[in-house]
Amino acid sequence: MSSISGPATIDQLVQDAASHSHTITARLIRDWTEKGLLDYPQRRPAGKGHGSHPALYDEKQRHLLLTLLHHRKQGVGIRTLSQIPVGIWIYWGHDFVPLRQVRVAMATWIGDPRASLRRARQIAQTILQQIDHPAATPAARKALLDMLADAAYTGRVDLTALESAARAVFEPGFSPLHRAVGHLSAPLTVDSQIGIIDARLRAIAKLTTGQFSDDDFRNARHAHLLGYAQYVRDQPFLATQEPADHPGLYEPVTAESTLNQSCDHLLTALGLGIIYPERTAEFTRLPAPHITFRA
Repeated sequence: MSSISGPATIDQLVQDAASHSHTITARLIRDWTEKGLLDYPQRRPAGKGHGSHPALYDEKQRHLLLTLLHHRKQGVGIRTLSQIPVGIWIYWGHDFVPLRQVRVAMATWIGDPRASLRRARQIAQTILQQIDHPAATPAARKALLDMLADAAYTGRVDLTALESAARAVFEPGFSPLHRAVGHLSAPLTVDSQIGIIDARLRAIAKLTTGQFSDDDFRNARHAHLLGYAQYVRDQPFLATQEPADHPGLYEPVTAESTLNQSCDHLLTALGLGIIYPERTAEFTRLPAPHITFRA
């Protein structure tokens, strides 16, 4: 049974960590708070002219710290750790992680795409692997990879040119037909991938300039939960329809995999809310589902 109960000062959080075999400093807690891994503690004025009492982190943040430290011990970096509070907010709600913390954590996860061309090329390589075709030429692959990397690096892209480059890799020799991979209810297509890229770039632009309202975040969360709950229900069947040349297209839903994709999911939902505001508004009229994860 956990010995953690009630709010605590930063020094008590250091003691919490020590009691679970983690050696940290108050500086690390402050750094993680500034990055959104933890929420800011509640200030406690001592009265006029008397300064203030030590600020308090609530009980849920104490438990969150231990979760973060557990993953940090496994070699997980700050950017990946920032997905944990975002995932908790998406799937368990604001009672566990407040929206103000999610905003900061998302900013940490996004970072400055221009700071790392290597990271941009890694993102591009991941997308290329998803839509590659054995018959695609090396030149077509390189053209698409360069265009995707530039989009990830600069945050800008010519969608028409990107679509043409993607079709040259995903649909070599298919013209005038368009290729779809997987089950008809959830296919992988060039259009679906371009749509996701467009949504994410739009969301990044608004996030980095602070243009999303709290309602935008809440509506994106609601819309994502509805869509994700449908995928959770359909995934066992979809997995039986998975094409041999695209293993993992319909991956199982686990708590770990979902947390690892939480920022991607929220970013996409925010972007889709920009592109399809009416559809997002319709989703908010439906009850939010509760999602149960596999171990």
